[in-house]
Amino acid sequence: MQKSHNILIIDDDKLMCVSLKGLLEENGYHVYTASNGDNAVQILNKHDVDLILFDLRLHDVREFSLLNKIKQVSADTIILVMIDQYKIKAVINTLCLDTVDYILKPFDPDYLKKTIEKALYKQQLEVSLKRTVIEKEIISNTNKIIAASLDIRESFSSVCNELKKIIPFDRSCLITSNEQGQWFQVFALTKTYNFSEINEGESFPMSGSLLEEIVKTGEPVIVNNTEAGRFWTDRVLFKERIHSRLGFPLTYKGKVLGALTFGSEKANSFSEQCYYYLWQIAPQLAIAIENTKLFNRIKASEERYKTLFNHAADSMLMIDLNGKILTVNQREEEIIGYRMEELLGKYIYDFLPETSKKAVTQLLSMAVNSKVPTTEIEVISKNQQTLVMELDITVVKEGDNVLHLLVHFRDITRRKNLESELKEEKKKLDNIVSEIGADLLVINKNNTICWANKRLIENHPLGKKIINQTCFDSYCHLQSVPSDCPSAKVFDTGRINQIERTVHNHHKKRFYNVISSPIFDKDGNVVQVLELIQDITGKKQEEEKQKRLQQQLVHSDRLISIGRLAAGVAHEINTPLAILSGMIQGFLERNNSFTKEIVKEFKTMHKVTKRIEKTVDSLLELSHLEGNEQPKPININELIKDTISLIVEQFTAKNKNIILKLSSRLPKIKGFAEQLQQVFMNLLINADDATVNGDTISITTTQKDKNTINVNFKDTGTGMHEDVLSKVFDPFFTTKEVGKGTGLGLSITYGIVKRHHGTIHVKSKVGRGTTFDINLPIDFGKVAVHG
Repeated sequence: MQKSHNILIIDDDKLMCVSLKGLLEENGYHVYTASNGDNAVQILNKHDVDLILFDLRLHDVREFSLLNKIKQVSADTIILVMIDQYKIKAVINTLCLDTVDYILKPFDPDYLKKTIEKALYKQQLEVSLKRTVIEKEIISNTNKIIAASLDIRESFSSVCNELKKIIPFDRSCLITSNEQGQWFQVFALTKTYNFSEINEGESFPMSGSLLEEIVKTGEPVIVNNTEAGRFWTDRVLFKERIHSRLGFPLTYKGKVLGALTFGSEKANSFSEQCYYYLWQIAPQLAIAIENTKLFNRIKASEERYKTLFNHAADSMLMIDLNGKILTVNQREEEIIGYRMEELLGKYIYDFLPETSKKAVTQLLSMAVNSKVPTTEIEVISKNQQTLVMELDITVVKEGDNVLHLLVHFRDITRRKNLESELKEEKKKLDNIVSEIGADLLVINKNNTICWANKRLIENHPLGKKIINQTCFDSYCHLQSVPSDCPSAKVFDTGRINQIERTVHNHHKKRFYNVISSPIFDKDGNVVQVLELIQDITGKKQEEEKQKRLQQQLVHSDRLISIGRLAAGVAHEINTPLAILSGMIQGFLERNNSFTKEIVKEFKTMHKVTKRIEKTVDSLLELSHLEGNEQPKPININELIKDTISLIVEQFTAKNKNIILKLSSRLPKIKGFAEQLQQVFMNLLINADDATVNGDTISITTTQKDKNTINVNFKDTGTGMHEDVLSKVFDPFFTTKEVGKGTGLGLSITYGIVKRHHGTIHVKSKVGRGTTFDINLPIDFGKVAVHG
């Protein structure tokens, strides 16, 4: 017998009331009776009633008024009106039958019993459904609170307020283990009482604690009676009037980093039913703890940055995009002579001469979009002294938004004065050699470069570092002095020598005309050689240089695009996938709670999530032509069938047809099965999104020629506009609603097909469906890759 239900009979016929009451009580129901509306309302105000039997005779409208009044007093109670058959039409036209049903008179006991059982069962289903919806909403709200918090400690009380709606507790805390596993820390704490020996922020020995057990087993722990508990923390909490406890593991990247614990002043307050709710928030809580730790490290880093900023040896100031000074360090005050309060709110241009204002304006504009070189400018100090500074600009961003510019000044006034004196000494020589359109070198007897002209230093990869290097190594790219070295002949003969030399560098040839002239000492001995070197490869070398630069730029742009794509995958897929994987793992670990069929479905879901993780890994490798794995023979027809088996149920449920036209003579191809399965899965998912009930998806395989097979996906769905069609393979492009697609599916598909040295084309018309046509080489290892 099910639990006893309360039934109220409203009938002015006392004999009928007695008869019905006796009949219902024989069937295990608890029965109240009322002869009029006032009695009925009084009973409803005092007692919980599951079902009302109301004798409706339709004598006047007061009966309907009574029904409405009853529905106001007890809105969720099922009402069965007892009505004569010839009056049923009037009842249906008049009453709202959402919480009101009827039973026809006359009726036999079995008919009454079955009608009441059916009504009560319907009520139980509705209550259970409402409870499930409320629980899901609570879990959803909890995860939203966790995800929105930078520091989980600040929002932990809000999380607990939500969880209290489904889990009864008086104390809850987040505890984390240190790296060595010797101590645990109370990371966050909320409780309904004041006295406590274990407080937030404090650390305690791990040994003998509840967390130690959770870390060892990775499983939840329930303590029904802390007075007899086996953990030392049980005895401490018992003093706080906590009589039962629950600890739930928080796992991050396969490691238990802590636990979410609950305490109740009642014994036996927790059951394994709580696990169902906690499995759904534990992964998000673990991530939130890691994010909080990262946030705290960032705050500490900011404090260290402020200390370094204020005590830097060079002048530093922070400005906005308009050049307004936001803050300065102490060194800036010392160099320029102004106090901080005199500088704040002013503009950097206020301390620059006219010659520097234009240059600084351009540098600030350039810095927003690219790195600017170190630049020398002049600055006017408070005592009107002109200072020469080296200027560096760093852009500080948050995401794509520029927060401010960090301007770094280095006072080089003294150095510039010394350089000015040296420049005067060298001015005449520079004027002579600057007009020579060739490289000039001075070489000693050890074949070491003692001097080089400006043109050579600016054009050579070593720059000024070429000084004191050997000429045969740094200039001719040889390991030793060549037998026809012109400088060696000059040292031997003392006469001018001219030679045409070919220089090989990284399999490239350059042609030079070299004129070597002796430099004598006061005794007439050759002590150095001056070489004039003219590059006669000219325009050809310049064109090759430009071509190399262009290739480098294209490669860099490709790397940047792949980097952005990988970052999108990490944010859009890995975080929700971690939560989903954690939930599925939780369900699998509770397989005793489910039927074998459901456990089998969970295992299938787990297998699919692992395949998604592999797909993410393959996306991160799209920048490489070849991966570490080796291609293997693949039966494309079987791979398509296996892929369809994973998704066919959702097509069948939507009355969508999948038609296979697979060639029986299709040869096996070499490739990567999991990647190609991802291609087929992505195309099926897109076809599902683009079709409605009754639509068809056709998959055809054929051998195009002796080297190529063709796979064709065609649907009868909505199709695409031309402007959408041109962007379908672009990363992150999607026409789906926010939250329903990342725009990565077809981008990954395109990359996988390209990796197999194949091609993929798409055709579509609005209202006529879409076709994806894929050509794959049978052995892509033999295909020549161009470009």
